[in-house]
Amino acid sequence: MKKILKLAYRSYVFLVSMFALPIALFFIIFGWLAIMLNAYKDVSLLASRIPFIYGQRVRYFYYKATLKSLGSNVIFNYGTFCQYRNAIIGNRILFGYFNTIGEVQMGDDIVIGGYVNFISGTNQHSFENPNEKISDQHAGGRRMISIGSDVWIGSNAIIASDIGTRCVIGAGSLLVKPAESYGVYGGNPAKLLKKIN
Repeated sequence: MKKILKLAYRSYVFLVSMFALPIALFFIIFGWLAIMLNAYKDVSLLASRIPFIYGQRVRYFYYKATLKSLGSNVIFNYGTFCQYRNAIIGNRILFGYFNTIGEVQMGDDIVIGGYVNFISGTNQHSFENPNEKISDQHAGGRRMISIGSDVWIGSNAIIASDIGTRCVIGAGSLLVKPAESYGVYGGNPAKLLKKIN
């Protein structure tokens, strides 16, 4: 019975994928045009609003064709979108609902809760000059955030720094300093709570 259910599910995913291809092709074409017009995140945001497994397949095909690198078995749940096409995403990753993905390089085997925001570093904006509007001040700009393999990130976390291998980032945490490998981190700002094997 279990084998029959697995086969039925795989057949269902295959059929959904075939129906998703034409819409994905539409997003791929407009995605490449948007890259030239510096509007990639707008097309990605639109793709994020397609519901159900159908939307997951459309997003996968779209990002497979437009991101710098995307592995296999990656699920982008409803509301999740990539802001920049230079993201590098590994294999077997589950993005929860309504994630915002900045400039990241991710390993494999990562589980991410809902409403997680991957910010491209903590030096994107400045407010140091009192004679200039904050909106006009420039800082160091975006940087690529590195996320290791075998990572679990809880819902509502804000990730603005690197995460090592085999880490857990607690729900609601604000990570502004690198999380070293084999640790559980939590809080605002996130700190090492305990080491794990």
